Amino acid sequence: MVIAPILVSTEVQDIETLDTFEMYTDKVLSPILCSRRSLRSSLDQILSKYSGTNIELSEWEKGAYHPTPTIIEAAKALYAGQRVEEISRTDAGAKNLSITTAEINRIIEVAKERKQKVICFVTGVPGAGKTLLGLNIATHRRDLDLSTHAVFLSGNGPLVAVLREALARDEYERKKKQGMRVRKGKVKESVKSFIQNIHHFRDDALINSTPPDEHVVIFDEAQRAWNLRQTANFMHRKKKRPGFKVSEPEFLISCMDRHSEWAVIICLVGGGQEINTGEACLLYTSPSPRDS
Repeated sequence: MVIAPILVSTEVQDIETLDTFEMYTDKVLSPILCSRRSLRSSLDQILSKYSGTNIELSEWEKGAYHPTPTIIEAAKALYAGQRVEEISRTDAGAKNLSITTAEINRIIEVAKERKQKVICFVTGVPGAGKTLLGLNIATHRRDLDLSTHAVFLSGNGPLVAVLREALARDEYERKKKQGMRVRKGKVKESVKSFIQNIHHFRDDALINSTPPDEHVVIFDEAQRAWNLRQTANFMHRKKKRPGFKVSEPEFLISCMDRHSEWAVIICLVGGGQEINTGEACLLYTSPSPRDS
């Protein structure tokens, strides 16, 4: 099956349809631009060049609608114990998500066993499922009694607040229905332990020089980390620390490097999603943790 995305520019009088179309390896054509008047000719040209199995209209109408869950819905399902395969679409994206999750979990276990320090980079376009991947790993490693328990760190303050509140409410109501006596404040503390604001993580590390409690950290939107100039400027103005000489990525990596044996950093990187001055300082431009 060939997928042909078409952009119809309704205000343009006429656009000549190309005779040839560029196709990517996943059988998706490069976006085709046309006007209202040339839409029919564009469709005719595409259909004349490519063929496939016809879709039965009656079967299409009977088909189930499986929308991608929102990040809040997905987080609640994961926190309740569902597998990522059960809440994802059954397409190539869901398959890649499962494969990537399994590989990162394998890397974590190997790092612990061999006493190594590792950085993983997970890249993808917006909506590819990077945040879902990070939450999936964090929720299944949130038990503080496990030596491989993980923390999900995000600089998106509103996202952190909404996720925490949604998970706390959902967990509280679920336990109440099960007849369990539980305080909402206690549930909130449990949620806060594995979803944190990355700025709070940084500030705590500035005060406390000991290794973090977690051996596994997941940095969401890692492409938005600040370069040296922006970091030094912020530290001077907001934290009264003039002369700060490391970028944000280098400092965060150094925090995990405080562990004497092993640590794993998982960076979720979205290319082209930098929005502020001083961002786009990808973590792989900084020194990586040393192997023990």
